[in-house]
Amino acid sequence: MRVLRHRDANTGCHTMRRIARRLPWPALLARFLRGALVGLLALSSPALAQTILVDRIAAVVNGTVITESDILWYLALDPETPDGTFSEEVRARALQQLIDQTLLRHEAEKLPALTIAESEIENYLAQLRARFPSESAFRRRVAAVGLDERTLREIARHRVEILRFIDFRFRSFVFVSEQEVQWYYQSHVVSEAQRRGTAPPPLEDVRSLIERILRDEKTKAEMIAWLDEARRRAEIVLYPPYRSLLK
Repeated sequence: MRVLRHRDANTGCHTMRRIARRLPWPALLARFLRGALVGLLALSSPALAQTILVDRIAAVVNGTVITESDILWYLALDPETPDGTFSEEVRARALQQLIDQTLLRHEAEKLPALTIAESEIENYLAQLRARFPSESAFRRRVAAVGLDERTLREIARHRVEILRFIDFRFRSFVFVSEQEVQWYYQSHVVSEAQRRGTAPPPLEDVRSLIERILRDEKTKAEMIAWLDEARRRAEIVLYPPYRSLLK
């Protein structure tokens, strides 16, 4: 199965056509077969002559397609990932993250009135760019994998949706007790100061930071537990080479 990019004969613009987003597997296959038949019947079309194969399907998660381009875009937008050719193992780890993001996004889309403002997208992209050495370094990364501005903003929108869902579903129910704050202060802040031979900062000076760290850790633990269960319930179809790399 393939994903097609089509160049309009009049405008010269390229568009991606993905096969059956968010469809049950039998319907996805049927739609693909219908699309193949239409393609065979239209081979004489000049516009179709400019349609080229550019992508492969890596996985399907509850009917949502994840392609090789999605994986490359994910890696390109990760400042911790070095430039260059990505190994199968690196791409497999990225695919696992995209599967988890897809499961979270499916749940986020169930929330009523989930509207993402353009300012939220701009803020997310500004924070993302700031993690790269420079704006030009960021632009080189996205250009190297063919990531245009429209697709970049779509990715940013999806990520903001996921972050909103995480706040709503997990973080809002997390409670950090005074006992936990005291424990973290003694076991991390004080012990580290003693190791360095310096005086620890007063608890009140670092309380908000400690609470944020503990809240983040608890939120992450809750999300991991939720994702473990979500993967068990989900219909996830892996394609080579990921079928053998992700088990």
